[in-house]
Amino acid sequence: MARDPARRASVPPEIDDERGVDAPVRIGILGAASWIANRAVIPAIEESPWCDLVAVAAARGPVPPGIAHLDAGGYEAVLADPRVEAVYIPLPNGKHRHWVERAAACGKHVLCEKPIGVNRADTAAITAACDAAGVVLAEAWMTAFGTRWQQVIASAEQGCIGDLRHIRAEFTFVSDPDQGNYRWDPELGGGALLDVGIYVLGAPVALWGAEPDQVYASRRVGPTGVDTTTSAWCDWGDGRSASLLVSFELPERQRLELVGTTGRIVVTGPAFTGGELATDYEQEGPDGIATVVPVAGDDPYRRMLDAFGRAVRGVEPWPRSNKEVLAFSTLIQRVQDASA
Repeated sequence: MARDPARRASVPPEIDDERGVDAPVRIGILGAASWIANRAVIPAIEESPWCDLVAVAAARGPVPPGIAHLDAGGYEAVLADPRVEAVYIPLPNGKHRHWVERAAACGKHVLCEKPIGVNRADTAAITAACDAAGVVLAEAWMTAFGTRWQQVIASAEQGCIGDLRHIRAEFTFVSDPDQGNYRWDPELGGGALLDVGIYVLGAPVALWGAEPDQVYASRRVGPTGVDTTTSAWCDWGDGRSASLLVSFELPERQRLELVGTTGRIVVTGPAFTGGELATDYEQEGPDGIATVVPVAGDDPYRRMLDAFGRAVRGVEPWPRSNKEVLAFSTLIQRVQDASA
């Protein structure tokens, strides 16, 4: 589907009748001053033929100049705008439930930053609200839309390294608690596990499911009361296990290693947020010799927005069902509980 370059500027304030399968989904943003919204998601909306940005609001700080002409004046105004069919929510984790439920009550489809809920109960309430309203609920975890990620998971599933026995995953970086970052605020759903746990758990869940037989975990709690480092070991039975590490206080590192009976796959540089730079990974055979496997780099955010638009238009379902999102949230809570 080709985008009409003039279409964005010509979207009228009233609802038009262009709602066929080829019509871009009209999106509003709750939290337009968010770094991730401006750095990645808004550019992806601009590039996607499946989406149009028509209204924004920012509660903290001004709406960025590039989209200031779309300022609706507040979150409720975005939700009340009849042009808006769907909303993107990049708010702090602790605010997700309220605004997803409000969006669902207004009949808006939702693309919400990960994690959708700060615990299983919140996630269950959010998914139930969206199911009841009949709206699409999409968790904005972009990694799973990257070509490299999909190729790595497919290679493991197809037995390219034999029977997969162990997965090691790390996502660590240093964050300053004195910068007013919501990641350090327990009331806003802060903590390393909630922030980046989805990345390190993504591969084992994709390959073995979200219900390991056993979960063991340890954490270090920082001065604000959130976990600054969490490590975990999960056992899926039959010799299948995963070791995981997330942190706000360890040197920056993203690494994924899949170990099978005839070799291993190693993804680095960075493993989860490489985006268009995610152009290769290493595959090691039984002789211990590693081969670099090239991959076409792409923008996983753009692919995520394309998928969201297609899901809203009913062209194809969103790849992660609400049931799967709830199962993943349950696993993250199991890790939290095991480390308490």
